[in-house]
Amino acid sequence: MAQESQLIKVDIRLYKKDEVPYEDFIKGATEVYPTKAIPLMKKHGLVKWTTTAYPPHFREPFRHALKEEMGRPEWVVPDHDLVMSYWVRSLDSLQALTTSREWDELEVDAQKITNVQIGQFAVGHEIVQFQDNWAGGA
Repeated sequence: MAQESQLIKVDIRLYKKDEVPYEDFIKGATEVYPTKAIPLMKKHGLVKWTTTAYPPHFREPFRHALKEEMGRPEWVVPDHDLVMSYWVRSLDSLQALTTSREWDELEVDAQKITNVQIGQFAVGHEIVQFQDNWAGGA
């Protein structure tokens, strides 16, 4: 069982709408959306928020490598375009955020570029094995 002080990490895997260019989706998710989302997330006690972009041109080479070079034919490289990761002290704070009227208003614009018919949600704890590895580092 996780320690009481350990943060909970929530990953939301998002897909862009087919008609939205990838670059427009990423700009909307990483430049436009945060200006409205950050104050609301802070209000509800979220500790950290990161966004990881998954460019389409990375996918096919890795699919090929998994199947042909690494001998993992059943493994997949998913088609999601973006992962938003949230760190919270409790799931109650995330629930309070996502059930607020302000969140509903924020999501109206996000749904213009995001395919909300599909996606994945993962919740757990991050376990850092090492960090800040650079040449000459300790």
